[in-house]
Amino acid sequence: MLRDGTQNYPAWLDAIAAAQHSVDFENYIVRDDDTGRRFAAALMERARAGVSVRVLYDWLGCIRTPRRFWQDLRNAGAEVLCFNPFRLDSPLGWISRNHRKTLRCDDTGFVAGLCVGDAWTGTPVQQAWRDTGIRLRGPAVHDLAAAFSHSWARAGGEVRPGELATPGVAGDIAVRVINSRPNTMGLYRFDQLVAGIARETLWLTDAYFVGTTAY
Repeated sequence: MLRDGTQNYPAWLDAIAAAQHSVDFENYIVRDDDTGRRFAAALMERARAGVSVRVLYDWLGCIRTPRRFWQDLRNAGAEVLCFNPFRLDSPLGWISRNHRKTLRCDDTGFVAGLCVGDAWTGTPVQQAWRDTGIRLRGPAVHDLAAAFSHSWARAGGEVRPGELATPGVAGDIAVRVINSRPNTMGLYRFDQLVAGIARETLWLTDAYFVGTTAY
């Protein structure tokens, strides 16, 4: 478990720097500030080194991030796609958003609540936002890769052979990566199911918890 930007960001950047084969980065907000440019530089370095780098950002979340930010990544050899950009023929289509914050570097994965920007590290006039992340290793990372592939395909990207394969089982820690998707209530219902069957311990962390009657 990694707490806030002070623990998550160094771990993410170290994993990117160590990647030898592939990096899949999916985030709702990536800002063109010191933190965002630090990540862009790390991703571009790996792309130039021949590592497969794919970046998926959300149109609304990154609406203030200039196009040149993404073009610089593309020029370095990274594949960059925008999730659900605004279209005149679908004026309400922008409501469907991708709020995921995931990173996979070879056989190491991260699932977090953090976007990428100075707000998560803090500034002299702003306290850092409080968010938690988790580092994963083992078969669960394949679940994370499959989740990314679904979003990548929905954004128009090509899914590579074997990316959606079911992983094996290993280790002695039970971990499940739930592949929720925009415009579905699957995770919301699953959340309540888990709460309903808990018998000893239930930990719930949520930046925007909505305590409905069902909860």
